[in-house]
Amino acid sequence: MITFTKKKLLAIAAAAFMLSGCSSNEEASNQATADQTQETVRIGYPNILSVAPAIIAEKQKLMEEQGIKAEFYQFANGPDLNKALSSGKLDIAYTGIPVVVNWASKGADISVIAKVGDGEFGLIAKEDSSITQPSDLESKKIGFLGRGTGSDILLRGFLLPEAQLDETSVSLVEMKMPNMESAITKGTIDAALLGEPFVTFAELRGLKVVRKIPDPAVVVVAHNEFVKEHGDAVEKFMQGHQASIDYINEKPTEAAVVLAEAFKVPEIEADGKTWTPAEVMEQALAKQKYEAGFSDDDFSFYQQLADANYQLKLIDKPFEIKSVFNLKWMK
Repeated sequence: MITFTKKKLLAIAAAAFMLSGCSSNEEASNQATADQTQETVRIGYPNILSVAPAIIAEKQKLMEEQGIKAEFYQFANGPDLNKALSSGKLDIAYTGIPVVVNWASKGADISVIAKVGDGEFGLIAKEDSSITQPSDLESKKIGFLGRGTGSDILLRGFLLPEAQLDETSVSLVEMKMPNMESAITKGTIDAALLGEPFVTFAELRGLKVVRKIPDPAVVVVAHNEFVKEHGDAVEKFMQGHQASIDYINEKPTEAAVVLAEAFKVPEIEADGKTWTPAEVMEQALAKQKYEAGFSDDDFSFYQQLADANYQLKLIDKPFEIKSVFNLKWMK
């Protein structure tokens, strides 16, 4: 029978403690090494629901699950975002096709590597407004994000020409999208072109949607130098991008909670019902469709957007949309 003296027991305990400490230190060291070897990817996106996969990836740390360290930056509009991407301050961006065309036509070294989804913008006005169709916009003040943005292309390139109007027929007022609804309510402007979730906010609070139009085709764009030198990180990003899309499509209720917090969605009372922030966001999400792959119809619409850029003299010559795509990462 083996017996242990008190001194031996203390010695064994001390040895076990030292081994445990070594193990903990080794695990911490391994974790620190892993953190150091993770590539950092700088990702930018504008403040609209069309880029929900970027927001979900950020809040749920889905990029980190793929083995990359993601730094996310939010921008007020597409042109500012693409300026940061083109200058090398970002590696990857979620943005609309019109802005991609503008920058690529000027020589920006960027490529579209994935789709984000499809949604819609809405032309919003007061419920009692005389504006019931785009042709009623003549001589009216219209809020938009600014020249060269996706909303600019939709407004000056599609809605106004459809009504046989142009920018000389209306007064365009540049402002941030979150401020447009209150500007309409106060009478500062007569109408505005909004994206989600701001269209849903406005509808629930009693404004009317005069016309819906497809959103300006949000895609994922990467700086070509980053793609060339960090292919493994791009591959992991694409896995995270798909994981985020899957999260939204498979868990819309959970996604709505995350996004409601990100957009600081208020509780809204309408038609005798109180809508929680998550319920409001779930309504907005239902109007969106998220997917990473492209269809022939997508390319047809993207070319129309590129042609509108040229017709509005935002670019100097016609632009072939497929020239800015790198589909290597689509499987």
